[in-house]
Amino acid sequence: MEQVQNVNTKKHRHSPILSVGVWIAFAIFILYSLSLLFPFVWMLLNSFRSVEEWRHLTTIKEYWSFPTEWDFTNYIAIINKSVNGDNILSMIFYSVLLTVLGTIVNVFFSACAAYVVAKYEFPGKKILFALAIFAMVVPIVGTLPAQVKFMEFLHLEDSVIGVLFLYSGAFGFNFILLHSSFESVSWTYAEAAQMDGASHFSIFFKVMIPMCRGPIISCCILQAITLWNDYSTPFLFMNSHKTLAVGLQAIQSELELGGEYPLIFAAMIISILPVLILYCVFQKKIIENTVAGGLKG
Repeated sequence: MEQVQNVNTKKHRHSPILSVGVWIAFAIFILYSLSLLFPFVWMLLNSFRSVEEWRHLTTIKEYWSFPTEWDFTNYIAIINKSVNGDNILSMIFYSVLLTVLGTIVNVFFSACAAYVVAKYEFPGKKILFALAIFAMVVPIVGTLPAQVKFMEFLHLEDSVIGVLFLYSGAFGFNFILLHSSFESVSWTYAEAAQMDGASHFSIFFKVMIPMCRGPIISCCILQAITLWNDYSTPFLFMNSHKTLAVGLQAIQSELELGGEYPLIFAAMIISILPVLILYCVFQKKIIENTVAGGLKG
């Protein structure tokens, strides 16, 4: 009995090197988190500062001090500001439109492709899966010339539909996660549904989708965050209207000339807040479902 206890004690005893490594990793993680938090807090403080007050700041201590007055003057000014006919509200509208519709079409097609590859045997199945992996590792810069020519050929080079068309085919991570989730679901549920007269479409929508609801929700949230921050696709393929990510660049270039940095900070906070709120609200669900989807099977 004592030997068993000694063996268990040895199994749970960590070496000093491992303990030091854990603490070093923890310290690096804390430093990295602070490096992301400090710029946001700094921008938030200075977004409430007047332009005149900003111009008189000279020391680091003053840059980190609280504003003399807390009001939303800069936010109101940036909302009313127009750049090439587009104001912030218009940019937010197109950002929301592309984010919502782009997330729906991307996750839907990702789920369809992942389900077919996971549950059916057909010629070229391994090739299709390899192409999905390949699409994740190829730099987007390398495919841009071909995308531009292809969109010109389809006459979709300056339209919302063109951008959504590109979003619909960007499977990547969503395909891999959902493929793992569908693969973990036993086919006996589908066989039971088939015995009740369910078609392939009914099995997909009424059996598989509900059973993989968690990973699908995670994909939707992560995809929405990605599309909200997307710059290159709307910039290249939707010139007539600007999203918030594209418009911020134009606003920043214009305001920098006049030294109106508090207005720039206010615009950046406006663009960051929706993503921050979305992630904070669904953080637990994202982590749980992503880990669960990756460990099943």
